[in-house]
Amino acid sequence: MSAMSRKWRTVLTGAVPLMAVALATPACAQDVEEPGIVLGASYITDILTVADGGVRRGTAWLGRADLTVAIDGRAIGLDGIAVFADLLATQPTDFSGRIVGDGQTVSNVQADSAIRPFEAWIEAQASEATAVKAGLIDLNTEFDIQSTGALFLHSSHGIGPDFSQSGANGPSIFPSSSTAIVVRHTRGKVRLRAGLFDGIAGSVADPRRSAIRFPGSRGALLVAEIEHRIGRSGEVQLGAWRYTDRFDALDPTRPRVVSQGAYALIEGPLGRGIDGWVRVGVADDRTNPIGLYLGGGIAHGPPHSRIGVAVAHARLGMPARRSLIDGHVADRAETALELTWARRVVEGVVVQPAVQYVINPGWNPATLNALVIGARLRFALAID
Repeated sequence: MSAMSRKWRTVLTGAVPLMAVALATPACAQDVEEPGIVLGASYITDILTVADGGVRRGTAWLGRADLTVAIDGRAIGLDGIAVFADLLATQPTDFSGRIVGDGQTVSNVQADSAIRPFEAWIEAQASEATAVKAGLIDLNTEFDIQSTGALFLHSSHGIGPDFSQSGANGPSIFPSSSTAIVVRHTRGKVRLRAGLFDGIAGSVADPRRSAIRFPGSRGALLVAEIEHRIGRSGEVQLGAWRYTDRFDALDPTRPRVVSQGAYALIEGPLGRGIDGWVRVGVADDRTNPIGLYLGGGIAHGPPHSRIGVAVAHARLGMPARRSLIDGHVADRAETALELTWARRVVEGVVVQPAVQYVINPGWNPATLNALVIGARLRFALAID
């Protein structure tokens, strides 16, 4: 695949919301009713193998470790204030690029090797209905959250690839974040969010390094979302995003263009212990490779034992189809199917076998459909 497609794989690696380790997290880490200081540590590792197809057969060990501290301001005499920090370490393995050949990335913990501050923010309750957060912020903890999708390994079920592909280094998501200001307003069942993120995640020279800049110093990413709760646990999300800077068009004969897109999601209980969701997203395909994404799935079972099936379908725009593979027109769509089962074996430990089947990996007609098998292990510890 071309060097350009390698860049796309880099920014398509989706975020891993902290809710993704909820099955493994001890109860004290989830108790937000009492004021205090909570120290946390978690490690997620994927051991995956391409059993058939792909670029070649092979096995990889990927991992993400987080050390966190969460402070409720009441513990230090500051009512209405919350502070959070996350130090992130990642293991280097380009499993999707070198072995699977897919573009969406089959593991949401895949990243280059680095140790860096990932989040460091302070949140203030401006009023009973409005909160303001500022600092290094993981965009995917505020916007485009697929709660049911957090069960799955595939990156597109964390944040849609139509969004995660955007920007010079990707938006402010795992593994590179940027400074931001986020305002959240709640009224009844409706919650409005608006965010101003710096336009470049991480350092301009090296995205593996964190950078502290005033949001908007390198252009800005503007995000807005409206969320409407349905019943006890269902919701509808409508969101839109836009960069203030212009980007090179995929067609070199065209002028620079604005990168922008929108998404919609609906999720909630379907009955008999089953939850489901559907998400659709679009992006300007003049500068973004993926013009349309459709994904979703279902999960069943109690919190300590969940089984689920999901699909991620990403369609290239015509400019990307013409430029992705030298001398050839790329396939229109890449589709990934996933079946997984997460089981908490002891407090703080979750074992999760998974099978994925990737159709048209990397949108490359020369790459065989890939069968990926393996397991995820999650470890979590919290002290308050």
